Amino acid sequence: MRSFLRLATALAAGATLASAPPALAQSGGTVDLGFSGRYTLVDLDVSQDNALGFSGRFGIFLSRNLALELEMANSTTTGDTDAKLQPYYVRLAYHKPLSNRWTGIIGAGWVHDRTNPDGPGGLYGDDGVSAMMGFQVKMSERFALRIDAIGDILMSPIFQTPTSDLKTGNIALQAGMNFRMGQRQAPKDGDGDGINDAMDACAGSMAGENVDSRGCAIPKDSDGDGVMDPSDRCGQTPAGTRVDSNGCPVDSDGDGVLDGVDGCPNTPAGTRVDGRGCTAPGDADRDGVLDNVDACANTPTFTRVDSRGCPVPVDTDGDGVLDSADGCANTPAGTRVDGRGCPLPTDSDSDGVMDPNDNCPGTAAGVRVDSRGCAIVFEEGRTSIVLEGVTFASGSTLLSAGAKVVLDKMALALVNAPSVNVEVQGHTDNTGSALGNTRISGLRADAVRAYLIEKGVAAPRLTSRGYGPDAPIAPNTTASGRAQNRRVELKRTN
Repeated sequence: MRSFLRLATALAAGATLASAPPALAQSGGTVDLGFSGRYTLVDLDVSQDNALGFSGRFGIFLSRNLALELEMANSTTTGDTDAKLQPYYVRLAYHKPLSNRWTGIIGAGWVHDRTNPDGPGGLYGDDGVSAMMGFQVKMSERFALRIDAIGDILMSPIFQTPTSDLKTGNIALQAGMNFRMGQRQAPKDGDGDGINDAMDACAGSMAGENVDSRGCAIPKDSDGDGVMDPSDRCGQTPAGTRVDSNGCPVDSDGDGVLDGVDGCPNTPAGTRVDGRGCTAPGDADRDGVLDNVDACANTPTFTRVDSRGCPVPVDTDGDGVLDSADGCANTPAGTRVDGRGCPLPTDSDSDGVMDPNDNCPGTAAGVRVDSRGCAIVFEEGRTSIVLEGVTFASGSTLLSAGAKVVLDKMALALVNAPSVNVEVQGHTDNTGSALGNTRISGLRADAVRAYLIEKGVAAPRLTSRGYGPDAPIAPNTTASGRAQNRRVELKRTN
C-alpha cells in the first residue's frame, strides 16, 4: 500500500508542474537522460508479489519527434519470495507535442529480462517485445517530469518446458525526471503571428492579423456594423445604417421594404405599400379589389365579387344550383337535388324502388322485389309454390342439409314481405295407409314451419297442415307421378 501511495504522490507532484515555463523544442541529435522510480505488476507465474525498483534511460532523437531509447531497470518483489527483475530495453519512441508544456509519447521495441524468480540461484534470461505509452511535462528548458506505462511480453519464459509453451507478461508504471542536453532549436513561427508552428492550428495567417491562442485569425467587422465579417451577409454597409443579425439593412418604417430599396422612406405605420415602399391604392369597400380597378365601388360587405369588383352569382345552400334558379333554397348540405335545386327521391334500401313508392322499406340487400318494393314470394298471378329440394328421408321428419338451404332463401323472402301470410302444406303419394300418410305429412309441414320461424318469420303469419295423399298433382300410377306428389307447398292465405 505504501508503494502505491508513493507512486500516487509522484503523479500528483508532476501534475502541478503543468504551469512551468516551456522548454526549447528538440531537434535531431538532442539527447535525453532519465531516471525513474518503478512499480511492476509481476506475472503470477513468476511471483505472487509485485516489485519496486528504479530505471535509467538514455535517448537520442533521430529526428524532431522520433527518438531511439535504451533503458535498464532493476526491481525486487516486496513479499517473501524476494524475486528480482532486471529488464533491458531498446525501443523507438514517438514524441507528439500536445501543448507548449505537454508531450505525449508512445513507443515499442525489444526487451531482454533477467529474472530470479526464487531469490538465490542465479538470473535467467528471457527475450520478448515491449510497448510503452506515457507523457512528459516540461519544467524548464532542460528538465521535465516523465511518467510511463510499460508492458512486456516474454517469448522464452524461464518456466517453459518441452510440454508447455508459456508466455509471461509484466506491466510496469514508472515516474521520474528527464534531463535534455545537446543540440536544441528555438520554436519556429513561420507566419510571424507569435504562435509556435507546432501549436499553430492556423498556419499561414496573414502578417499583422490579430490571432487567438491557437494562431487563428480573430474575426473582423470591416464595415463597423457590429456583425463580424464571417457572419456578415451584407459587407461594406454604409456607416450608421441599422442592420439585422446578418449585417443587412433593416426596414426602418416597417412597410416590408428594406431601407436600401425603399422609394418612400418613413411611410406611416400600417400603410399598404407597393414593391417600391410607396403607398398602394386602397380598397374602400373591402371586397379585395383595389379602388383603382374596382368597377363596382361600395359593394356591400361580404359580397362575393369577380376580378372587376362586381357581385357574382352565389349558391347559398351549396347544392350546385345558383340562388337565382334555386326552387328549394336552404337545402340541407349533402342532399342530392334536381335541376331546380329540390331534393331528389331516394332509395334508402337500394332495392330499385324509390322511398315514396316503397311499401316495404328496409328490404335486405339482394332480395328480389316487386314494383311496390316488397320481396317476391309468389310469382305474379300465383298463390302457391312447391319448395323444390325440401325433402325428407323415408318415414322421417328431419330436414336434410339441402332442404335447409332452400328454406333459408324462402325465410329471407318472407321476412322482407311482411304482408304475406302462408300455409305450409305437407303432401304424400298414395303408397301406404291414408291415415299414416296424413300424419307424417302434417309432422313434416310442422317441421318446415318451425324452421321458418327460427329464421325470423313471424309465427302468426304461418300455419301448417298435412294433407296426406288427398291433393295429388300427378297420377300415382307411375314412379314419376308419385315423386311429384311427395312435396311441401307454401300457399298464400291472405
